[in-house]
Amino acid sequence: MLTTQSLGPTRHKLLIIVIASFILSCLAAVLQSRFNWSLHYVPSFGRATQGSTYAYTNFGNALFEALENHPPGTTQLEKPAYRAGLIFWRATQDTPRPDVIHMNTTSVTAMRQAHEDYLRTVQQLTVPFRPGTSGIVSTAGDIYLPVFIISLRMLRRTGCQLPVELFLQSRDEHGSYLCDALLPSLNARCVHLDDILGPRATTIAKFQLKVFSMLFSSFENVLFLDADNFLVHDPTNLFAQDPFRSSGLVTWPDFWASSASKHFYEIIGHPVPAMNALPSSESGQLLVSKASHGPALMAAAYYNFYGPDYFYALMTQDGPGGGDKETFVAGAQAVGAPFHQVEHHVDTIGYYEQGHERYHGVAMVQYDPTTSDAASPSSQNNTPRPFAVHHNYPKFDPVELFSADGAATDHTTGKGHRLLGDRNLTMQRFGRDVERELWAEIEYVACTLGEKFRHWRTVPSTSERNGTCDQVKEYRATVFGGS
Repeated sequence: MLTTQSLGPTRHKLLIIVIASFILSCLAAVLQSRFNWSLHYVPSFGRATQGSTYAYTNFGNALFEALENHPPGTTQLEKPAYRAGLIFWRATQDTPRPDVIHMNTTSVTAMRQAHEDYLRTVQQLTVPFRPGTSGIVSTAGDIYLPVFIISLRMLRRTGCQLPVELFLQSRDEHGSYLCDALLPSLNARCVHLDDILGPRATTIAKFQLKVFSMLFSSFENVLFLDADNFLVHDPTNLFAQDPFRSSGLVTWPDFWASSASKHFYEIIGHPVPAMNALPSSESGQLLVSKASHGPALMAAAYYNFYGPDYFYALMTQDGPGGGDKETFVAGAQAVGAPFHQVEHHVDTIGYYEQGHERYHGVAMVQYDPTTSDAASPSSQNNTPRPFAVHHNYPKFDPVELFSADGAATDHTTGKGHRLLGDRNLTMQRFGRDVERELWAEIEYVACTLGEKFRHWRTVPSTSERNGTCDQVKEYRATVFGGS
């Protein structure tokens, strides 16, 4: 007969540990079943360990089942006969809301019912995150990967040490160097959606990726940044201060008034607002707490999942912008969650050609939400601090910038020129020459990492035409004086 005494002291201890572990496992299972306790995935920051994405996979499966089981309807929206048009937002100017999408009552009712049923279903879901964490999330793929790396290096120039998660559809978008070496060296990591969603990852693309990257991020508090959006100051303090602390969702304004259809508000059960109640959103940057705004993000996921066929058109009526930009405020409105939109208007920066006859805007400047709402636009002594430069058109991609019609060359003189305004204006606005810093990072990525990106390797290096690195070096030396 085997007894614990015959096992010896060491084996005796091991047996006790095994029995205790079994009892604790059974107790945990009972507690989770009885009290519906939720377990948050706590990843190690770096390479994910095997099985560490189980909470996200379970959540993703449940979320996509809810999305797929509640389609907006069978009626396809008719493309508007004409666009909503450009309406600049003015707080003091109310204008008639565009009405170019026509829906009958039956279609509106069907979409409203599907929307209500979806929200009721996802109320049972808990968005996973690692409690108490804050970080930056972005998406990029293929040609935007080098642009993201430039933005990430600009972020590290500010002194920011927040971890960064880059969401990609799959490993097919890049080589191993990006995720195994480059990003970890910058306190960043890759997250592949197909690891979480499996084949479903292929059903979302472009604008849709943004909301799902936030939902599947490990962070509780997220600052989302577009790949072509670089910060000029360390954003870490934003998470601990108002307006984020008091609202849980901070958005930034666009130039335009919202051109959402009245039918969209009928579908989500929200009163149709006046045109001057709130400007359109510019979603190149967004702050959100997953702890307080999980339901709002899941509502936004619905509008993005069915965006291309339904909600993108309803939210803009083919007006300026489009895609995901209006879905985050709409998600908050649909579930009654608070949000704060930065009050200071967005600015444009760019360059002049032909003297001062022709202006080209190339980027948007957004302002620090902790200072912008306290500042009066008419007061020169209380100017809000610039926060982000969204270099959206053109992207700061030298392959594009040095193309035949690229923006880096003044086509009236044939010479290279600044893109973000002259040096004096830049120094006045930012307190330092951020464009010079940007081009230093462009050169580093082009000359040190350029061969790692398929897109940049397409530029030939011949005697007739220099390669990407040579072009950047020549431009930087001519326009900024080298180092």
